[in-house]
Amino acid sequence: MLTRDIIKESLTEPKREQGAPIPLFEKLIDNDRSTLEEVPPKRFYNRFELMQSIQLELSRILNTRANARKSEYDQLANDERNFGLPQLYGLADFSQYDATNKGHYARIARLCENAIRLFEPRLRNVTVTITEFDPKRSRLYAIIDAELNIKNFQEEVTFPLEIEA
Repeated sequence: MLTRDIIKESLTEPKREQGAPIPLFEKLIDNDRSTLEEVPPKRFYNRFELMQSIQLELSRILNTRANARKSEYDQLANDERNFGLPQLYGLADFSQYDATNKGHYARIARLCENAIRLFEPRLRNVTVTITEFDPKRSRLYAIIDAELNIKNFQEEVTFPLEIEA
C-alpha cells in the first residue's frame, strides 16, 4: 500500500509548470473512480484541456437558469461585490423574449455576456452572437468570442454553444 506524507508534500515547493491552473471544482471531480488517489495530482491544464474546461463551464453557465427574480438579478448583477452569489449563477430569465424573433437575439446575447462576465473569469471582452433558433429542439445556437484572461495563454478564442431555450 502506498502511503504519503501529506505534511512533507505540502512543505515542499511545487514544481513550476507551464499551463493554466485547474479550477477548484474541477480538481474535486473524480475522473477515475477505480483508483483511490491521483498520483501526482494534476495542477495545470495544457491549451487543449483549458479549452475543453472553458467550453464545459460556458455550457453549464448558459444552460442553468439563475433563480433570482429579474428585478433582483438586475440589481445584484450590477455590483461586482455580488460576484459568485449562487442565486445569480446561470443565465437570467429570458422568457419574455421570443427566440423565434431575430430582433430579440441581441438582448439574449447581452444576458449571456453578463452571465459569462460574472462566472467565467478566465475570459474577458466577451461577445456573444446568437446565430439561430431550432424550434424542434428548442435550442438557441450561439458563438462566443473572447480573450483568454490567463497568464500563459493570451489569445482570442471562439466557442460554439447550444443554449436550451
